[in-house]
Amino acid sequence: MKKVKKYVILAVVLLVVAGAAVGGIFAYRKYQQENLIAEAVSVANLNMGWWGDSMSSSGNVSDSHVQSVKLDESKTVAEVKVTEGQEVKIGDPLLVYDTSETQIQIDMKKLELQGIKNDITLAEREIERLKKIKPVSQATPAAPSKQPASSPKKEPSASQRPSAVVVIDVPKKDGKAYNYIDTTAKPYEGKGTVEKPYRFLCTQECYVLGSYLNQLVKKEETAAFEIWSGNSVTEGTLISCWTVNGADWSSVSSDSKWSVATQEELNDGVEIKEEKESEKKEESESSESETNSTEETYTADELKKEIEEKETELKELKINQKGAKLELNSLKKSKKKNTVEASLDGVVRTVGDPENPPVDGSAFIEIAGASGLYVKSEISELMLDQIEVGQEISVSSWSSGQEYTAVITEISEYPSVNRWGYYGEGNPNASYYSYMAYIEDSAGLSNGEDLQVSITPANTGEEQNSLYIDKSYVREENGKSYVLKAGKDNRLEKKYVKTGRILYGSSVEIKSGLTLEDRIAFPYGKTAKEGIKVKAENSEGF
Repeated sequence: MKKVKKYVILAVVLLVVAGAAVGGIFAYRKYQQENLIAEAVSVANLNMGWWGDSMSSSGNVSDSHVQSVKLDESKTVAEVKVTEGQEVKIGDPLLVYDTSETQIQIDMKKLELQGIKNDITLAEREIERLKKIKPVSQATPAAPSKQPASSPKKEPSASQRPSAVVVIDVPKKDGKAYNYIDTTAKPYEGKGTVEKPYRFLCTQECYVLGSYLNQLVKKEETAAFEIWSGNSVTEGTLISCWTVNGADWSSVSSDSKWSVATQEELNDGVEIKEEKESEKKEESESSESETNSTEETYTADELKKEIEEKETELKELKINQKGAKLELNSLKKSKKKNTVEASLDGVVRTVGDPENPPVDGSAFIEIAGASGLYVKSEISELMLDQIEVGQEISVSSWSSGQEYTAVITEISEYPSVNRWGYYGEGNPNASYYSYMAYIEDSAGLSNGEDLQVSITPANTGEEQNSLYIDKSYVREENGKSYVLKAGKDNRLEKKYVKTGRILYGSSVEIKSGLTLEDRIAFPYGKTAKEGIKVKAENSEGF
């Protein structure tokens, strides 16, 4: 019994000692934490800002620069603006390409965008309509198909009509596309003028009846009969277009048929039986009746699926809309480039003949520089969309250190093959394009002298206000980025931030979570813990 008491007393003593040790450890850690002081730096001082993707490269001074203009084989020269021996200044027009084809493409793209916009509106309305439908508890049995109110019309017997003629009943339209065009057909757009003809969407087998052609002749109107893949102007591509100007035609047999695909009169012994107005009315009423009778027959699952499919369609339409807008902008930019301008002050020494352009790859127009100095260098393809002719760049002499301002006058459309003699910062796998810049105040420079060139794209307001700090101040936890920020009580707290792009491999963009007024600590080391005191600003301690 005494031994048991001894063991109990020993165990109690050990527990007390262990508790004291643990308490001492916690107390020591608490003491350490209370006495540790972390350094916090103002975010405003850490902010590297946005300087743009500036790039430095080498360049050479040249006192003899020649501008060589080669013709774009995909375009037609509309007008040559200069003659041999003529003096020109930077920006003077040299030649103008024909813009009519580009304008047609722009107009077609605008029509495509309008079609997409209409489809988006219809899809949005359909989604809105579907969301208003109350689903039924279970699928309603499908109603039996309705029979036509009137009995089918009896066709003439074979003995009652010419043996060489076969009468067929052709529906007027296949979806939105016409199978045949008569005087009651309605174009999807157009005013009947040469500039804006009536435009009809046609199937591959579509015919134009002579009665409609005679109508165009009588009114001297113009119509375009188009065949699109998939019978869709918005989603398909234009296969062929037959434009008929009534002013250039004579009257034809009113019952003749003209193929849209071949643009020739048909003589195949086929007589098209047109839909009567009464039949179209009955069909419309029948369709409306069937729509009304089936509009509410959706179960909850069916309705959900229908809405999801329509929303997916809407998303695809909006993506197509963005793509078409980008293509339209590209076409507009291409049209602006149809005027070739002088990239230097000089004299025109060669002008070709537009009717007999050079076929050996030689220049169509050549201009020899009159005076002044130029710098030749290269730029990465990654920056091509951020610079333009007329933009200022900075150059400095390797020998004297003197800085100069130059203006870009010419950017090559083709990547450089031989890059010897140039260096450049940036992606080594990117292609580089040569450019020329004019140095107006070139005192102290000489021909052949080496220069350092620096290009910085113009900043947008958003980029100027961007926040970039050193990557070492940002840590990750479970896929999320955070910093250690000085809180209101002057202690470190974990603050999650949203990061963006990384520049030069060393600084990271902070999109949200921090402001320039905040202070953050280095997130590594003994003091990199939540709750650690932070040295007050502009103080030596507490």
